[in-house]
Amino acid sequence: MAIQDVLEPQLVRLRARYAKTPLPRFFAWWGGELLSFLPASWRAALTEGRESLLLHVADGQLVARRETARGATDFGQVALDQDVDVQRSDFQRLRARIDEPQLRQFFCVPPARVLRRSLNLPAATEDNLRQVLAFEMDRQTPFKADQVYFDCVVRGRDAAGRQIVVDLVVMPRSAFDEELAPITQLGIPLDGVDCWLDVASGQRLGVNLLPADRRARRSHQRLWINLGLAALTVALAFGVMARTVANRQVALENMTAEVQAAQEEAKQVAALRKTLEETIDSANFLTQKKRTVVPAIALLKDLTERLPDSTYIERLNVTEDGRVELQGLSDRSENLIAELQKSKVLGEPAFQGVVQPDPRIKKDRFNLVAQLKAREATPTRPSADAAAADKAAADKAPAEAAPAESKEGSANAPAARKE
Repeated sequence: MAIQDVLEPQLVRLRARYAKTPLPRFFAWWGGELLSFLPASWRAALTEGRESLLLHVADGQLVARRETARGATDFGQVALDQDVDVQRSDFQRLRARIDEPQLRQFFCVPPARVLRRSLNLPAATEDNLRQVLAFEMDRQTPFKADQVYFDCVVRGRDAAGRQIVVDLVVMPRSAFDEELAPITQLGIPLDGVDCWLDVASGQRLGVNLLPADRRARRSHQRLWINLGLAALTVALAFGVMARTVANRQVALENMTAEVQAAQEEAKQVAALRKTLEETIDSANFLTQKKRTVVPAIALLKDLTERLPDSTYIERLNVTEDGRVELQGLSDRSENLIAELQKSKVLGEPAFQGVVQPDPRIKKDRFNLVAQLKAREATPTRPSADAAAADKAAADKAPAEAAPAESKEGSANAPAARKE
């Protein structure tokens, strides 16, 4: 048993199920629209593969018609009253005029030789339509199923999809063999036996009464070529997808490397920025310290202006937190706090401990503490006028410091002599 005979029932069922879907109409419309965009020569080349050779007997001749997508035209005749070898050679020459190895050949019988019935059957019978018709053959026709060759075509369906309209074509086996006698004598392989719908126009019914075991065996080269091309297309599609994924992976790896490099550069830039900021802070520390802390010259100048001439400073200490400690002698110690409260440099003056009189020099020994007032911070980069003012103040400060030192020296001199 050939593989085709085994697969034929399954293929019939698949075709029936496929016919129920809207896909056939869609693909027919889509294919027609695509073909309409092609030039006429291309459309003719694509439709050449669909042509068939239609044979029938008329007036003692075997008439051949060439069927294409545009219709059927007369192609030639072979006289059947000649010798069989002459008939065979004539048909071979006729067949050789069509350069198509896989040309399909059909024998068409007259409509009067077949019995046609239109049946309404349940839609559920479509998957096993031939078996159902063979079982119903003796009820629908005067013959039994083993006495005829038959075929069927589903012509339509009702709106609800519950009924199908089936066109049943039946031909007795004896009449069938009689009609095919000339073809059998010449050994012409047939792909099917059909029935004329209109002999004049060359339209046929579209059935195949020829049993599957008597049909011509085709190599189906185009089928294998199409399958090979389909497999190649699938392989190329998978290759393209795999290549696309690989390209995306490479691009992702490159992008990841670039991002990591950018992150490393950003870290280096951040480290350099931090180092630069620390360097700038270190460089500006002394400047900021100088601008926020009262200079010693200004402190000495203020003390010289605030303390009486009879007051002597023996020890002056300034701590890091701005605490000023004064130790000295004065004959007017009760006025020291009031004088220092007027200072623009010192704040919160107070005696530390008890003021002790010294009978030898007739002065009071005192310990006094105060807090340096903070200076207003100035910008790190002063303007030209502010820079000039600072320079002038710096030049003037040593000149004012000299009288203060001389005054302090003169104030300390009597105390030294008395001691």
